Amino acid sequence: MNDEFSPQKINPSDVNPSPQNSKNLESEIMQNNTREGSPKFTGPVPPAFKKAVASNRGQTSTAAPQEMRVTGSSKLEELIAGISAKGNLVYEQILLPSKGRFYNGENGPADGVINLRPMTGEEEEILATPRFVKRGQAIDMIFNKCMKENYDSSNFLTQDRTYMLIYLRGISYTPEYEVEVKDPDSDQTFATSINLSELYVDYCKDDFSSENLRDTLPVTGYNFSYRLATGRDEKAVQDYRDRRAKNFDLSGQADDTLLYRTAYMISEIEGLTEKVEIQTLLKKLPIQDVAYLRTVVNDPPFGVDTKVSVNNPYTMNDFEIELPLEANFFFPKAKRKTTQV
Repeated sequence: MNDEFSPQKINPSDVNPSPQNSKNLESEIMQNNTREGSPKFTGPVPPAFKKAVASNRGQTSTAAPQEMRVTGSSKLEELIAGISAKGNLVYEQILLPSKGRFYNGENGPADGVINLRPMTGEEEEILATPRFVKRGQAIDMIFNKCMKENYDSSNFLTQDRTYMLIYLRGISYTPEYEVEVKDPDSDQTFATSINLSELYVDYCKDDFSSENLRDTLPVTGYNFSYRLATGRDEKAVQDYRDRRAKNFDLSGQADDTLLYRTAYMISEIEGLTEKVEIQTLLKKLPIQDVAYLRTVVNDPPFGVDTKVSVNNPYTMNDFEIELPLEANFFFPKAKRKTTQV
């Protein structure tokens, strides 16, 4: 099998968007402490990613990577220059799932196109720094270093950031992700390989934009408007969770982060705009309305479908899981090259 990451080409106009489950990959990374210098990755990932990891190979940019010159010996300069000369860090042009429909050219690409290069040892060093991971800075630092454009990636939508994160993993290492999974029927745990380039991307349709972010609750009939989460929003929600977690055991209070996140993304409900009051209203709404709000706010009709089909080699049973995140997502073991005798 070829170890090079080569996602299947997709024409965004041919892709039909469908609602996706909402889990935030980045918050999973941020919530875990580091061990032995490496972040722990557990749990599921957020929205959408199936058939291919981009519509890009035909769009690969030939632009040279960032200037890599450092001050050092002539030999060091020669070796560093050789990295660029060999084309190991060429930028690749990709189309974000949102197609840029929620950006104005300053907070993100209005056409949805950015250029990413593979990660280097410098980016891995960031991921291995506990304070960067704990503060939720690591992912933004990596995005901003690997992206040719000068956008602040914390302004990017969660769905676009998830796509970028998985795409970066694929071009930096390989799309083959070795992981241990558990069969929910037999409780058997076994190792399997997930091909990230087979995940499916739903692209935003042309008739969906910030102007469409209005809806009506199914039970009460209340009208509401909302916005989609960005990396900055996810960090704000995670900070709230961290602050509240310090008091849960002492106060006996329930974890209200789920309602807080939903209220945080609601712009207004029937003219009600105060976030604290919106959160109080959510506690009183019928559960069907609350579930509907959460689905609409968290699961826009575009992104990366992270549901993965797995086959149990012992029972031959097929089952679906959310893409699991373990330490080797960004710290995979390199395979030794075999020596021909």
